[in-house]
Amino acid sequence: MMNGKDNNWILVVDDDIELAQLVSGFLETNGYKTKVEHNGLKALQTIITEQPALVVLDVMLPDMDGLSVCRQARHGYPGLEGNYDGPILMLTALDNDIDEVAGLETGADDYLAKPVRSRVLLARVRALLRRNPHEVPPLPSTETQASEPVEDQAVIKFDDLVIDKKYQSAVQNGKVVDLTTAEFELLALLASNPGVICDREFISAHFHKLGYESSNRTIDLRVSRIRKKLGDENHPSTRIRTIHGKGYLFVGDR
Repeated sequence: MMNGKDNNWILVVDDDIELAQLVSGFLETNGYKTKVEHNGLKALQTIITEQPALVVLDVMLPDMDGLSVCRQARHGYPGLEGNYDGPILMLTALDNDIDEVAGLETGADDYLAKPVRSRVLLARVRALLRRNPHEVPPLPSTETQASEPVEDQAVIKFDDLVIDKKYQSAVQNGKVVDLTTAEFELLALLASNPGVICDREFISAHFHKLGYESSNRTIDLRVSRIRKKLGDENHPSTRIRTIHGKGYLFVGDR
């Protein structure tokens, strides 16, 4: 269940009326209040003026497509005051990675290709609603050996970076790093294998288990966004190194 704020509901935006009702009904069965909108421009107005807890947004919409809705919600729209910084989960029926890349670049937090599996949708919704970049969750007092982190560790610690898988939180120099769900999963995967080259096939296989369809382009884009949020945009990067022709290598304590 979501908390008791006035925006305690999820907006489902899809021009397929039957599908929108199915998604809405499924979410309500699992304890979430919902509203449904079928028109892009009307959805944008609702997002900015009513500030839902989360938006499930289809790419193909009448009047204004989902990518434009996402972009305008993030950066503002003429005649509407403010913008939206809550989580946006985008849906598309198109079977290629161009829409995923475009969606992530316009400000979406996560992405699912249709047909959407209900359990995967629920998992993504729960993860996005749990994420709170302004609050640092409590960490266990026991120390984790930085030199030998393993994949199933709940907390991974390095010199200036703490990654908590249970709370899906990354803290750098005492400040929370505002990562999307997919970005956190990728960072946690790389950090669980410090000093090991993770090729794109390995990364894609990991994301496939989580219900993602990840291409090389989306992996590269997410790495680029993680680097930016970690302040690791130097060439070469000092935290997540590109090993040309092979993949990515996470550097632990530097």
